[in-house]
Amino acid sequence: MVALGFFCVAQAEEADGAARENGDAPEPAAEFLLIKDLFSDESLFGRLAERVHFSGFARVVGGALDAEDASYLGYENSISFRQHSLFALQTDVDLTETFSFTTQLLAHASEDKETGLEWAYLTWRPSNRWNFKAGRLRTPFYFYSDTLDLGYAYPWIIPPQQVYTPYLFPNFTGLGGAYQFNIWDWDIEAEAYWGRIDNFVVKDEFAADTEVSNPRGLILDAWRGNLRLRASYHLSDTEIKLPQAGFLGLVSDNLVAELREQGFNRSADSLRTKSSTTFTQLAISYDALDYFLKAEYTRLRRTNASAVPEFDSYYLSGGYTFHPFNLPITAHATYARLRTKGDRRPVEEITRGVSPEQDRLRGAYIRAFNSVLGDDLDSLRVGLRWDVNPAVALKTEWVHLRGKRDKRSFFTVDEAKDFDRKANLFLFGLEWVF
Repeated sequence: MVALGFFCVAQAEEADGAARENGDAPEPAAEFLLIKDLFSDESLFGRLAERVHFSGFARVVGGALDAEDASYLGYENSISFRQHSLFALQTDVDLTETFSFTTQLLAHASEDKETGLEWAYLTWRPSNRWNFKAGRLRTPFYFYSDTLDLGYAYPWIIPPQQVYTPYLFPNFTGLGGAYQFNIWDWDIEAEAYWGRIDNFVVKDEFAADTEVSNPRGLILDAWRGNLRLRASYHLSDTEIKLPQAGFLGLVSDNLVAELREQGFNRSADSLRTKSSTTFTQLAISYDALDYFLKAEYTRLRRTNASAVPEFDSYYLSGGYTFHPFNLPITAHATYARLRTKGDRRPVEEITRGVSPEQDRLRGAYIRAFNSVLGDDLDSLRVGLRWDVNPAVALKTEWVHLRGKRDKRSFFTVDEAKDFDRKANLFLFGLEWVF
């Protein structure tokens, strides 16, 4: 390429000199393939550079749990940086004045989280009020759905787990549309979406596959000054794939069939996991210059599934920004709660000690039932955030966790250990946007 450029420049100079000797006007430089023209503002490359925009973010999060017999969100009784550390690169391409294309690549430090294309969608803005998207999109369940991986966007290091549960599909492939309008002093956006889910796997010790079909929803967002209100309603058809019986130590590959064959029908019925699911979300936020107040509530309900837990969850959060030594530091506190509806317990019809085979079947049933057991949990967190500059923030956080002994409460516990589901999680993080 460099040799070609020098050749073109030499040819241009030779042609220009000949033209001057003959008294002819020099030919326009645009007729020659000059490297400087390839990268000028008027060139193809120059025009492309104006239409392609790169941005991204990164976070390094470390944490440790003060419990020896359990882990929480992958954190154990030693400092680890892999659970929530990540790097993301986003590309926005302005195809025309009304069409654009967006992709985001996400690289997780954790092996339990999928690295790759997080979203890729086409946007059409026919007017200032209408906005349509098609492709791989983020599911708009929550207040912070669009920025869930962007830790710089919210005060916590990890959003309250009771509300921002990992058991709902984060992305879908489909269509979405939004319309913006004004009523009195309120700016309002109404949004709807519909699509499909290719595959969704909850990454925990049970590796529960979840099949989701026909996801759709409605979202209403309203702003007035520093006040923001949000409400959403989502529906889908869901089936949780329980761990296979072979994985649980049985000969059969179908645990439910094995239970029925042995005459334990009530136990088999308690593992029904196919249902129609509804998810409701409400949120309010008041974010002033020096302080903020936030609250968010979610509810999940289902039909025709004994093993899928229903729950209600919420958090209340507030913070204040002060400036010691001219450093902007935000202190914040959050209380969060999740409660499973009803008292879900395994059916006690498989007697222990009858035979080794029946003991294995009982253990497999208990483990499968616990894989969708409720995650009742209360937490209180206190944190500090220091905005080093407009692109970098340092955070530290203490989270006191109080679960229930007969629930998972988001903990992973060795079955042989007696853990009371009470622990403290210590976190620190660096957030960076560019």
